[in-house]
Amino acid sequence: MNNNLTKVGILGGSGFTGEELLRILSSHPRTEVIAISSRELLGQSTNQIVEGSELTFVEPNNDIFYECEAIFFATPHGVSMDIVGSYVEKNIKIIDLSADFRLKDINIWEEWYGSKHREEELLSESVYGLTELNLNKIKSARLIAVPGCYPTSSLLGVLPLLDSELEIESIIIDAKSGISGAGRKTVKNNLSKEIKDNFRAYGLEGHRHLPEIKENVELVSGYPINLNFLPHLIPTLRGIYSTIYIQIKELKVLDIRDLYDSFYKDSPNVSIMRPGEVPDIKSIANTNNCHISVNHSNIANQIVVISSIDNLVKGAAGQAVECYNLMNGFDQSTGLVNG
Repeated sequence: MNNNLTKVGILGGSGFTGEELLRILSSHPRTEVIAISSRELLGQSTNQIVEGSELTFVEPNNDIFYECEAIFFATPHGVSMDIVGSYVEKNIKIIDLSADFRLKDINIWEEWYGSKHREEELLSESVYGLTELNLNKIKSARLIAVPGCYPTSSLLGVLPLLDSELEIESIIIDAKSGISGAGRKTVKNNLSKEIKDNFRAYGLEGHRHLPEIKENVELVSGYPINLNFLPHLIPTLRGIYSTIYIQIKELKVLDIRDLYDSFYKDSPNVSIMRPGEVPDIKSIANTNNCHISVNHSNIANQIVVISSIDNLVKGAAGQAVECYNLMNGFDQSTGLVNG
């Protein structure tokens, strides 16, 4: 072990997000990954998922995780809330990519995730890890709840308007995702075949990212906003493409694009495209970037925003590493591909 590097662990390392985390952190100049868990790949080498990585997958309860200074949780929902407390009390920083600590309203969490939340105290302490929204809070946090991929794309698309003098009546989010968001097992079992040359909506009865988006939209705006969110799967592995229709009560004489430029002027990740330019998935794939275009609609008092990210990077592992960097006093973009 190199005592000059921050020692980290990854719990839940065999999925798409765990793989992306290992890839980023293995080349992070300030970090040494000393432990990674997977029950499915127990005892096997990490070299099979990330070339050049020579760790061995261990059990999630292996004591080596207590030697870490920070731990990334890439576990299913409902797992981290039962475990993180034992690490937090030993001053190990936690970056949780599951939904266990994202929603502040515990009743809404229990309604949408169908179980009892068992860590209300830490839930109230957790910081929502959207760096463009909570930069300073993240720096001093012990427990980060990394936003979901759809909420990241959606919120980045609307934050400047929520923070403005304009009053928003409604937001409709039409979002498309690559199939990696469904998880490695689902993709391998049948999804990759089902979605080839195909395209379909899902979650019409309600998606768990809806309450996460709505809660944060209204925390920023300070007033209730009618909001609908409908996700779709597209035949690509990675990427999220969100077309967002924002209905304004009265669209005052403002340069909306300047509003977005000003809001994101210090962001290393968000780029506002020039008039006539349109985001695409290929341009942001394998990067921590978000490309946004701002457009007027043919409907009066409506703005159409298009927001594109890589769901596995800016929508998951990359954003988690941003939070980790800030928590440890590193430059926000250390180890990440931006530009």
